[in-house]
Amino acid sequence: MTSAAFLQTLKRYLSGFEVRPAQQEMLAACERVIQSGGILLVEAPTGVGKTFAYAIPAILSGKRTIISTNKKNLQEQLVQKDLPLLARVKHFRFALAKGFSNYLCLLALHGFHPKTALEVQERARLLRWADETSDGDVESLAPPSPLWNEVGADSSGCLRQDCPHYDRCFYFRARERWFGADLLVVNHALLAADATLSLETGHGLLPDAEILIIDEAHALEDAFSRAFTHGVSGRTFEHLVRDILNLDRRLAAQAHTQLARLQTLAPAFFEQLRARYPSERRRISPSEFALRAEAELLLQTLAQLHATIENFLAKESPTLLAQGDQRAQLVKIRKCAAWVAEVGATLLSFLEPAQTGSPLVRWTESSEQRATLSVAPLYPKTELQDGLLARFGAVILTSATLSVGGDFRYVQHQLGIEGETLALESSFDYARQVRLYIHRLQPPERGNLSEHYVEELAQRIARISESTGGGALVLFTNARVLDETARRLRERITLPMLCQGEESRSQLLAKFRAAGNAVLLGLDSFWEGIDVPGPALRAVIITKIPFEVPDDPVHEARVERLREEGRDPFNEYILPRAALKLKQGFGRLIRTATDTGEVHILDGRVLTRSYGKR
Repeated sequence: MTSAAFLQTLKRYLSGFEVRPAQQEMLAACERVIQSGGILLVEAPTGVGKTFAYAIPAILSGKRTIISTNKKNLQEQLVQKDLPLLARVKHFRFALAKGFSNYLCLLALHGFHPKTALEVQERARLLRWADETSDGDVESLAPPSPLWNEVGADSSGCLRQDCPHYDRCFYFRARERWFGADLLVVNHALLAADATLSLETGHGLLPDAEILIIDEAHALEDAFSRAFTHGVSGRTFEHLVRDILNLDRRLAAQAHTQLARLQTLAPAFFEQLRARYPSERRRISPSEFALRAEAELLLQTLAQLHATIENFLAKESPTLLAQGDQRAQLVKIRKCAAWVAEVGATLLSFLEPAQTGSPLVRWTESSEQRATLSVAPLYPKTELQDGLLARFGAVILTSATLSVGGDFRYVQHQLGIEGETLALESSFDYARQVRLYIHRLQPPERGNLSEHYVEELAQRIARISESTGGGALVLFTNARVLDETARRLRERITLPMLCQGEESRSQLLAKFRAAGNAVLLGLDSFWEGIDVPGPALRAVIITKIPFEVPDDPVHEARVERLREEGRDPFNEYILPRAALKLKQGFGRLIRTATDTGEVHILDGRVLTRSYGKR
């Protein structure tokens, strides 16, 4: 069966299914790259039907495939709806892969000692659930458990075959399904963890595969940047010392000298850091860091502490393993050893130039409560290339937002990739379905938030919301502006109002859908991944062009690097990034061919600045 014939066959299984020209075009391109190898970037707007277009040729190829998404709702759609449907046409095995921490650890649960009556009750509930659940997945536990940090599985502490519960282990039973699957669904965070392990040890978490398909690929760079971003603060050291002191009296005695030194050195160091670098965020190079000597003392003490824990484990592990009631304790000690090593590695990477991987950005953050040292890759290109992409014969990256006007150069530069590109036309009739309004409102210059501006913003949002009878999603770029606007809106509108931070994202969306006339105010996470088809969402209000925060250390370093290379940071980085996010925001409105509504951009710079047309 050809991919095109497979697609046509779906008419038998899906009432009203129509094969769209853009979908056929994407299907042919995916089939080509899967057969011949290479990289394909496809911009496929909502409504194209991209899932079938990339999944069908992968299934027919007979090659093991990994599909990665950014958001959980797309994962669920794949595993619960799309892939079961395709498996009715042609049988193949598929599975959903999640990281360690999503699964219950039976050893940790049985070894957990409650300290309060509530913990006794909660442990009893979890023990009952452990006997009833088929997968041990935190997603199937309701309500969520406050003890999950204590009883969730952990890769660094896991005893693997030495665990008495290994044969019943939820995580390793899930892994068996992964390795038996023809097609594996993961998320970007797990891909990044897989790449990290691959760079460190030469093999990843996931089964070897020939095809990698990255859906929601616009979010891949940020997911990898987050995975390789690390920070340490005074609180990190407080928790570390406290946990070791509470772990094992013999270990605490052996590590007494190092723990006492950390209790003295760490608070003094972070107090000096706050005094020396009082600004909210400040980029630092290793050569100009004023507290190098103090940081090296901390690092030296951490190395000694790690050696003490490792020596303790080498000597005591056989005894702890032999004593059934002590195995959970062994897991905690191993986790602690990994934590000490991780904190030391972060501190070392702050102090020394990177020997391998992407160039690093280092910065300090200070507030009244604490100071932090942070390290992140300038671009996670090396981690992406060497840790992930190089391991696959065919790679497909797709999203509704990968290009700016059909130009893929921005995303190619960010990810460090080349390959075939394809920008598909939307199947939606935007000219008929959407009315776009651009308001001549001038946002204030950076840091100069005026009462007049917030008042004008609130008035316009109130007028739009009242005129549409609610059903409005209002997207902000700044938390303070959201809070100030929300306060004024509550005095102006009688419609139900929902604000980010009041409840979880999923709870807010559920209430928004149910109300049908609500006004929902959201920040960054509401610009994408929101799927509210039908009349419950009939207006998207974008308060400002979503330019990156200029003092973000990584953003600042990228702009600086582009200038050093003689390139144009605004047109090559800042503007494309904002344009792609604006497309994401706009894309919240029209989710089906029958949706209609309004998009309001409350930023007159679209009309008055030279970059507005682009």
